[in-house]
This record gives sequence, structure tokens and C-alpha cells, in this order.
Amino acid sequence: MTYPKFLKSSTLQELVEALSIKMDNELKVFLQSFRELENLFQALPITDTQVGRLKGMLSGIQKNAENLALYDSITHALNARAAKWFLSNQQLKGIAKIDIYDLRQANKVFGAAAVDLELHKLSHQFMSIFTLEQGDFLHRSPGSDEFKIFSIWKTPQEIKALLTKPYIDQEVNSLLPWDFGVGLTETEAENELQKQRKEYRPLVLRQTILESHSEIPARIKRSNSYQSWDEFNSPYESLIHQISALKLPSTLEQQTIGQVQITRDIAENIVTRDALTGAHNGLGANWTRDHKMVQSLALTDMLNMHEGNTRYGSAAIDQDLKRFSNMLSKHFPKTEGFSLFRSERAGDEFMVTSTNSIIPELERKMRMVWQDDLHRGLLAWNFGVGINEDEAHADLYRNRVKETEILEISMLSGKSTFIVLRPENEGYSSLYKFSDQTAQIAGGMPIIDLHLTVQAIRNVDDFAALQKRLGDYCLTLRPFEITARNIVRMNVNNQVGRLWLLAEKNAVLESMYNDLGQIAREMGCESYPYQSQNWLPHIKIVDLPEDRSARLKDPTFGAARGITFSVSSFEWTVQKGPEYWELLHQFPFPE
Repeated sequence: MTYPKFLKSSTLQELVEALSIKMDNELKVFLQSFRELENLFQALPITDTQVGRLKGMLSGIQKNAENLALYDSITHALNARAAKWFLSNQQLKGIAKIDIYDLRQANKVFGAAAVDLELHKLSHQFMSIFTLEQGDFLHRSPGSDEFKIFSIWKTPQEIKALLTKPYIDQEVNSLLPWDFGVGLTETEAENELQKQRKEYRPLVLRQTILESHSEIPARIKRSNSYQSWDEFNSPYESLIHQISALKLPSTLEQQTIGQVQITRDIAENIVTRDALTGAHNGLGANWTRDHKMVQSLALTDMLNMHEGNTRYGSAAIDQDLKRFSNMLSKHFPKTEGFSLFRSERAGDEFMVTSTNSIIPELERKMRMVWQDDLHRGLLAWNFGVGINEDEAHADLYRNRVKETEILEISMLSGKSTFIVLRPENEGYSSLYKFSDQTAQIAGGMPIIDLHLTVQAIRNVDDFAALQKRLGDYCLTLRPFEITARNIVRMNVNNQVGRLWLLAEKNAVLESMYNDLGQIAREMGCESYPYQSQNWLPHIKIVDLPEDRSARLKDPTFGAARGITFSVSSFEWTVQKGPEYWELLHQFPFPE
């Protein structure tokens, strides 16, 4: 495995100090476990040469643990844990997004092994240009078709200058075509990327066509490039053997060996967990799964995550993945013989294994969980069950075919549509953090689907004509900012209560409300019945449980300083359930 030179020659502690990184708890525990062991070696009644030998062995062990903890297993770019450890409190000067052009198609055409090799080559090319010692971080999430470059010292213009030559040369040097965008924020970088793509690439139609159950796509096999458990554990055993050979007093020897084992357990727990969701990662699956003991296995797949990232933003989708993983952990606990894994090849795929439940039992339980979770998250999902991954994969796609047929029958049967504004990626992070904190205070549930509904257009008959009118209207709009400041408690139609974060009614919002209402009336549809001066633009941030809603007095907490976020598009959605709105079309504002 090839890692950047800086981490080869420097310890993680030195990197933390060099970049003035504010450590999170996981990073503190990781570094402290090795530091305590090193201090214990220093205090042993042995010679300096013997201390040096033990510390040298420990240094190699720590370096291996750092590499396993911080790098994507396929590309060797920094992973989500590295982003959390290094970047959560860093002031960034520039950001770049690099997107592979239709990675799914590339996997089908060239095969996963060839694509993995190309991703690794591409990652190595970027890492040779953007290095850690220069304050640059190349990042990739599990299964993602996107790399991100975060720079502490380089401006967007400087990053663009460095990426331009490899971008021009890619036709000769890379099997995988890619585009990029730069900016001060992820949203700016994404917008620039899409501009570049529209200019240089044809339109990509992302679709799955399943003519029959016999045409189920082949499953991409799990990577075999992982370090084995024996390769990871052997240096710890050698260190224990070295300690035993020192003939220390019995109590001191047991204490020292015990600390080695604690350090190993801490490192193992970190390197085998997905940093975002807490589920086992690919390395964890490789080490912990006992195929002989598994009685049944389920695969879950989030539908249209690529499109979800475009619609909601990556921060919102990350939050939904955490919600989903926590939900699976709750219903399939380790104490009942279940294990949860997240795929390293497809970040939208999870796996549940059971050592106790046979296939019909797991299928029944999974279906109950699926039905209970319908429309609770941003992304829909389906599942398949079998005795192994291939069987579960086939069952998953059969279920997807059934759901697609049902969806086609019901598509556009709803006639209540809504115009929605969503915060861009950076604004979403601030809003969700506030939603989560408020929910903890109020004893409720934070809302993941954070949006502001501008207007309703009900009783729609001609969807195509309305879409054209909305498209023409969108051309008159420009990106603008919304500030939300005060919390109110609402109980609507005797439903469970909720907390709203009220948005300040600026001229653009009020104009949109009136203009869209006029369009609805001209199209023979209904809009909200009240005048704009009586409209309360808001974002629902917390759902309150029934037993709390009636007793909760008017909240005394709120966003006193206000939260300001940008919007650069509006969505036209159709209501398909009590709290579920399906996207009909997204209308980006002209620059």
C-alpha cells in the first residue's frame, strides 16, 4: 500500500501539532493509548537499549494503525475519519470537487478490478500534486465517484491552476473521465463542476432497466486487498513476546502486556469502523465475519443516492446515512446475534448478518423495519435476504423491480404539489446542528429533511404545462439568502406538535409567494388561501412526541443571532404521503 511521504516520515501526533489540529474524542483516545504504552515502557526497570527496542516496535505498530484508520482501502486517499480528525475545525482557504463521469457505467464496461486500479492511479496523481505537508487533503468517501481536495493554504484559483494540466491530459492518461470545480465552499465547487460538465460532456441519463429477473446486474465483489487479522495482530504478539523475554516481576509484566492488549483493542475498534455511521467497514467485515456461523444475511440499498446528493446536498445525505445506520443497529442488535456492515464499494449499501435467525425470520423482521421506516428519511431504500451475498443481492433487485412497477402505476396520482427551497450544503450543516440541539432540549426528534415551503399548487391537471410555466418563472430569479431566527411551537389539526424556525420574510420570499400563487390561479389550480402579509415562512426543525407536545410551554430558547443560508434553486414536489414529498423537477436559478 502506498501512502503519502509525509505520513511515512511523521507521526500522527506531529501532524496534529504541525497543523494545530483540535482533536476530537476518538483521536484523543487513539493517540493516548499509544502514548500511555510508550510512557509505561520508559518507566520499566530495563536498559535504554531495551526501551528503544520496545518503542521501535510500538512505532511500527502505531504507523500501521494510523494508515488503516485514515485511508480509503481502494484509492488510499484520506477517508471520512481523516476528514473528521483533521478538518472539522480547520479554516479552509480553497476546496475542489472532482467527479468521475458515470462511475457506475465504468464498472459495468471495464469491471471493478480495472476501475479500482484506475481510481488508485488517479488518487496517486492528485496526492502527488496536493500533499499533506503543503496543507492539502485529498478525501474520498466509501464507494463515492467523487474526490474532494481541502486546502488550508491554497486559494481556489491556485487549486484550479494545478488541476488544469491533468484535466487536459486525462484523455491520454486516464481510463476514467472526470470533471472538477473549485470554490471557497463545497457548494461553490459543485456549481463550478456542473458548469464545466455542461460545457464539455454530453448529458448522462442515469437509469436502471430490468427487463426480467434473469437480467439482475452482477454484484461487485468485495475487495481482497485488505490486511489480514494475522498481519495486524502479529506485531502486537511479537511485542508481547519481547516483553515476556525481559523477565519482569510478574505483576509488572501482566500490567505491561495488558496495556498492549488494550492498545490493540482500541486500534482494532477504530480501524474496523466506518467513521460516518459507526457500522463495521470492509476491513471489519474481513476480520469479524465467520461465514460458517451466519444463518442468514440481508443487504440494504439506498435508492438514487447520487441524485439525492444533488437534491439535498452531501451534508444532508450524510446525516440520513447516520440515521439509517442507527436505526438498523437498534433493530438488529449485536446482543441478538446480528452484525452491521457498510460496504466500501457502495457507500449506499449496508449488510446485516445473523447467527441466530434463519432466512424467513430475518426477511420478516427486515420487512417490518422497512415498512416502519417508509418516508422517515431523505432516501428510500429496499432490501434482499439470502444465505450469502449473491442470493441477497438477487433478492434485493427482485424487490426493486416490484417497487418500480408499483411506483409507475401511482406516479403523479397525487395532485397536491409544493414549491420548496432548500439550504445549500454549508447552510444545511448549521441548520441540522441547531435542529439536533433543539430536539435534545425539547425532548423531540430532529428533522433531517430541512426545507422551506414557499407555496402550494393543488389540483394540478396538466403537469407538463405547469412545469413549463415554472421554468419560465425560474429564469427571472437569482440566488439569494434567507435568515431564520425565532422558534415557535405549532399544533396543526390536532397532529403531534412540532417546532418551527421562522424565516424573516424578505422581499424576494414575499414576491415568490405572490408570483407562484398567481401562476397557480392562472393555471386553474389552488394555492395557499392567505395573503402574503399573513404568511409565516418557516422550516420545521423538531417533531414533538404526543406526551411532550401538550405540556411544552412556548420555547424560551431560539436562534437569537439568526442562521443565514443561501438558496440557488427551487424544487417542485408532489405529496405522496403525510410527510413525504417526491421530487418532480428542480429549477436552478440563473447566475
